[in-house]
Amino acid sequence: MLEIREHLVREKWIQIEKAKIIREKLKWCYCVEGINHLQTCRHLVQQYLDSTRGIGWGQGRSPPLPPRVS
Repeated sequence: MLEIREHLVREKWIQIEKAKIIREKLKWCYCVEGINHLQTCRHLVQQYLDSTRGIGWGQGRSPPLPPRVS
């Protein structure tokens, strides 16, 4: 039981670190691309959102997403 718990904790930390790396890439993209960041960095935004789902929200569920404003 303890090994399973430790494994899950390690996996969670790996997910957190991956999300941090993607966030840093996204920050860099925003700075470099300037006004074009909406089109150019879109794939990084999607990767970041996908990587943060399920991290830190209890039993593996993520909070509901806010409605999109067009």
